[in-house]
Amino acid sequence: MELARRTLGHLRRGLEIGASAIAPFPGVRAWNLDHPSARLFQEAQLRLAGRAVPIHVYATAEVLPVASGALDFLLASHVIEHMPDTIRTLGEWDRALRVGGIAFLIVPHQERTFDRERPRTELCHHLADFALQTSEASDPMVPTSHYHVWRTEDFVALLAHLQEVGFLDWSLDEVEDVDSRAGNGFTVVATKRGPARPVNADGGGPIAFHQLTLALPFQVPGRTLETIVSGEVLPARPPVPRGTYHGVAIRSGFPPRVARRFELEVGEPVPAPVLERARWEGRELWFGGAHLTETTWLAATYPDGAQHRVLPRWRGGELCVDLTGAPLPAAAFSVVAHTPAPGGGRSAPLVVPLPG
Repeated sequence: MELARRTLGHLRRGLEIGASAIAPFPGVRAWNLDHPSARLFQEAQLRLAGRAVPIHVYATAEVLPVASGALDFLLASHVIEHMPDTIRTLGEWDRALRVGGIAFLIVPHQERTFDRERPRTELCHHLADFALQTSEASDPMVPTSHYHVWRTEDFVALLAHLQEVGFLDWSLDEVEDVDSRAGNGFTVVATKRGPARPVNADGGGPIAFHQLTLALPFQVPGRTLETIVSGEVLPARPPVPRGTYHGVAIRSGFPPRVARRFELEVGEPVPAPVLERARWEGRELWFGGAHLTETTWLAATYPDGAQHRVLPRWRGGELCVDLTGAPLPAAAFSVVAHTPAPGGGRSAPLVVPLPG
């Protein structure tokens, strides 16, 4: 990538987070940092490139084992979307850069990745993550999951907001709407002009918005379950599907503060779900029955005792699970539907045969 070579090639004290032999940066010399559980990515590199880059430092990208101001540059390609708290991570990367240091970021673009069907992440969502101090420890995901989804203008607007409130002091030097490395993301190159302003320790302003997150006993990779509702007062019937939600009210100002946390049941009570039929369409598994809802989730038990839970897609009154690429059991398996409160409950098991 010529832009990386031209921007970073003359610098010496650099750190690349999530380096890969599949898509290297020729002419850029850096220490390689990766997650302690990077085995999955090492195996992928060996399979696709025949080799894996050496890892010099094992750590998480949200807490760097680097002295403040130690780095001439920080390079992170397709990394920031794996961080639960984007603002805190950017602040950590800023801490590690010297004044005059360069942040070189490539970020997946919503329209050019598997995130194309997900909603773009709002600024308020990032503020809520920061207020809640969300971290990899508190909100772990499978390694390939994206917490947030952006187009170029969304990420640039986030950086502009952090500039405005004094959390970062960066100059935005170059933006590629289509990155010149792989073309499925966008590139942002920024220079640290100075230290961030001290964080205001007051209690914040009035409530600016609420975030509602569908309450599930498992994580759902590749889906956005949070909904932002603006305003100091939450409507009696928030604009979310029926179900049970974890709620948080966030105050205005920066840093954002949590005003209160609460649990909320939305919608009218419904009876317990009934699974009546299942059918395969290719590798999609469809379920029909009675009292199924948009928030009904499924639990499958395979013959070997393995259990799998999933929030299916809601399409035309039926539930759909896309099992493309997923290993199937050797024999028929049972599935139970769970519908959250208000009302709701669990169904009797339905035995699902393997596709013919």
